[in-house]
Amino acid sequence: MKHRSKILLAVVLGCLAVLLLAATVPAFKFQDRVRGRLQQAGILPPALPLYQEPIAPADRITARRIVVATLHDALARGDYEQAATLNATLSQEAFQRAYRTLKAWETARDPNTGLIPHAVSPFYNEWDSEDVAADLFPHLLIASIYLDPGNRALWEQTLDSEREICGRPSLKNGHSDGILSCRIELGSGAVVEEDLDTRIFGTSEYVKDGLLAVAERFGPGPWFDRMSEGVDAILDAASVETQAGPIPSNGTEANGELLQVLSRLYWATGDERYLQMAERIAEAYLFQVFPTNRGLPADYWDFYAQRPLYEDERFRPAAESGVQAQPFRLVDHGGEIIPGLAELYFVERMENRPQADLYQEPLQQFLDRVLVTGRTDDGLWYNSVDVGTLEPFDDNLADTWGYVLNGYQTFDLAEGTDRYAAEIERAMRAAATKHSINWEGNFQDGYADAIESMLYLLPWFDIPECHYWVDDEIEVLFLKQRPDGFVEGWYLDGNFVRTALMYAQYKTQGLYLEPWQENVRVGAAFDRDEDMLHVYLAAQEDWQGVLRFDTPRHRTIWNLPLEYPRLNGAPEWYVVEPENMYLVTNLDTGETYSYSGRELEKGLPVTLGGSQDNILRLTVSQRNGGE
Repeated sequence: MKHRSKILLAVVLGCLAVLLLAATVPAFKFQDRVRGRLQQAGILPPALPLYQEPIAPADRITARRIVVATLHDALARGDYEQAATLNATLSQEAFQRAYRTLKAWETARDPNTGLIPHAVSPFYNEWDSEDVAADLFPHLLIASIYLDPGNRALWEQTLDSEREICGRPSLKNGHSDGILSCRIELGSGAVVEEDLDTRIFGTSEYVKDGLLAVAERFGPGPWFDRMSEGVDAILDAASVETQAGPIPSNGTEANGELLQVLSRLYWATGDERYLQMAERIAEAYLFQVFPTNRGLPADYWDFYAQRPLYEDERFRPAAESGVQAQPFRLVDHGGEIIPGLAELYFVERMENRPQADLYQEPLQQFLDRVLVTGRTDDGLWYNSVDVGTLEPFDDNLADTWGYVLNGYQTFDLAEGTDRYAAEIERAMRAAATKHSINWEGNFQDGYADAIESMLYLLPWFDIPECHYWVDDEIEVLFLKQRPDGFVEGWYLDGNFVRTALMYAQYKTQGLYLEPWQENVRVGAAFDRDEDMLHVYLAAQEDWQGVLRFDTPRHRTIWNLPLEYPRLNGAPEWYVVEPENMYLVTNLDTGETYSYSGRELEKGLPVTLGGSQDNILRLTVSQRNGGE
């Protein structure tokens, strides 16, 4: 009864507030004011994100900026030992921030299913596949594996619950018929009704943005199985007729995402079904959409009428403005098609398939077309363009500029050329001039995507000012985190975790501690001239564990012949080849030991504190060139 009385009181107060506003506020402001008051009273759902910190100014003065400046001075002098020490400080902060967000979201888990809501507000108490499953859950799972293995089972239970509620697969024609993801009401565990097209789109988001990210780091596991189930379900449900055959969607975003997932699954499994569907999607765009749409895709395409779907309810900015337009989003939602087509082309060329020659010219024409479409003078892209006029439809800068360029670098690697290298470098240098700007509104996700854009490309383009930009600009992202660990209080907090972990592993060159502890830090710096890795470990208290080294995951997980930049991948920095031998030297004692790459992958035993020093400085290099 007390609870009902409080609700009734809130309604009464809300109505009084509305009446007062009506008498004192101009009509054009009345609606927004009323909505705000009702949200404050808890009658209407609050706006998302729940929290939004301002952008830290470009001229901010912080202790962290001093560390970054000192780091890059050390790198310029070739002092890699000091650089490793400073990188340990930066990586520790990033790991700690990811851990705090992980622990904050643990408190939001549904006690019955372990699922997590769209936002930490009772008005948003649903699990959905396109947002929560795609952007939040997988990165909390990744963080738990790295940083909180004692609670890893909690997040694996979340995966099991989603799979159980959405429906277990059965065998069909010798393979699983898969499971489409679904929307789930927390508390009751009931599945919310959605149409097939929406479930296909949600599943494409879940497998590409979510499960693929886990598989990129850890390979086979329940996440890989669930990804395969989701894709198998999409293959079975594909019903959009094209000249190349049925494909899953008329949306460029979903088809671009699936091109990436299908290509990687084909590499990992050799299953021709995945490649056949990827080829159908590619041919529908290369030979059907592009030739009739000024060389570009549209956000949604009517494959029967051969025209853009202006009226598609999933993207209606034209309807809202009263102007009919043909939007193509170069930002992540539509731009997925660019790296997607490039990933498939990489398969065809590396496998010496005849489709490589068939696809090469139209794909290159498309890539060249995008280079002169919707770009700023310094080489970045706007969010979207009107295909009919080629004028910017949304003239905010695309925070996912590097995701687009991944496709160009992948194409060059497939061809064995540097055709697009100058354009990639131009865009990277342009991004490095943008400080504390309004990427994607004031959302932290815009900063996450812009910074990851640079991190994806740095392994191929070693540009000092771009490294500096990442180290400095990520502080703008970090300062958006609240003291309680939440960032914005909704599903995009997962992208904060994703970027923090990617940055931390950049600062450790792929090394990580097992077990991780907040008061232990590790950093590394690679001397390219000497082909030597400098490593620094330090602990504030006693610590014993192993220092694990990264491996060429592109080959060990995906069977790829060579590495290329991949969305939702984890860049490889310093990797050890399993069969090669490495010399590890303790710089304080001068002792040198020999280890195989396989041993370093399992972990180098380390004891800090107690009878040992609480600081350890190492160098790592291949023995006799790895012979």
